[in-house]
Amino acid sequence: MIEFNVAGLLNEFIGATREYDIDEMLGVQEEGLVAVEPVQGHVKFTRTHDGILVQGGLDSVFEVQCVRCLELFHMPLHIDIEEIFHPRVDLRTGALIPVDPDEMDTLISEKNLLDLTEVVRQLFLLAMPHMPVCTASCRGLCPHCGQNLNHGQCTCHEDEIDPRWAMLRSLLDQDAESGA
Repeated sequence: MIEFNVAGLLNEFIGATREYDIDEMLGVQEEGLVAVEPVQGHVKFTRTHDGILVQGGLDSVFEVQCVRCLELFHMPLHIDIEEIFHPRVDLRTGALIPVDPDEMDTLISEKNLLDLTEVVRQLFLLAMPHMPVCTASCRGLCPHCGQNLNHGQCTCHEDEIDPRWAMLRSLLDQDAESGA
């Protein structure tokens, strides 16, 4: 978890700042987002009139499956974070502040802990390419036998034709015979 105690900053004047270096494992492993290296970077916390603004840049490396050859590979990703976190408790009175259900991930806990984990997880998910490929020159899999063409040529005959296209092939053959 990527947590910070922000009680001191919440008690300071608007515009007060704190800066932190981050070097933590994401701690959330799910399909499509498996971190193989810690999240690293630098963040700046700024006290605002209604909470704390978090800004910074973070990097990590994730294990991803190539959509062409289905091999796992390591993909480095970078995210920029800029998010306002709101306190759950009024520091002057100790009273709970009403919560907007849409802001649950950006709440500072009753113990004044600001947890970046869920916001960082979501930003890395958004940064992940929709169709990740291991290399731009990935040749993928043979559509007939499934051989990974990056490891060598398959033994399929390229002139085999899908039966659904056989009629079109016969039309091409007729055109070739007639000289058209």
